[in-house]
Amino acid sequence: MSAEKNFDPEQQLAALAQAQANMDRAVGYGSKLLGWYSIIVALVIGALAFLLQLYPPRANMVGFSVIIGLYVVAIVSASLAYRKLYRSLPVGYSKRYNRGFMLTIILYAASLALMPLELGSWIILGLVWLAVSAPLLIAGIGMVRK
Repeated sequence: MSAEKNFDPEQQLAALAQAQANMDRAVGYGSKLLGWYSIIVALVIGALAFLLQLYPPRANMVGFSVIIGLYVVAIVSASLAYRKLYRSLPVGYSKRYNRGFMLTIILYAASLALMPLELGSWIILGLVWLAVSAPLLIAGIGMVRK
């Protein structure tokens, strides 16, 4: 006696179509969720780059330490979110996310290199925020829109 049910071809195709529909729904949900999370993390990392220019280590070591600690938390949380959701991403989205994430990290490091210049203009500080957050922000918006 077999515990398996014998389905006719029509039932097999219907079961396959249902499984595909469920998988498509999960993929769409995963990409939108990671997209929104990427947007939030990008804006937070950009804001931290902005705040680094306001609180350099020689002027306020406590503020600098808090900003660096928040940066580490943002990076760890972004990594954990990606680890949880990467299996449900459509083809190519993982590469898009990783590219945006790495460019954001590199631009954040570049903003650290700008600290000795003591950028004081609010416009320049706003541009630093936008430049640092742009790669991951664009990747996140692309994931949400599709």
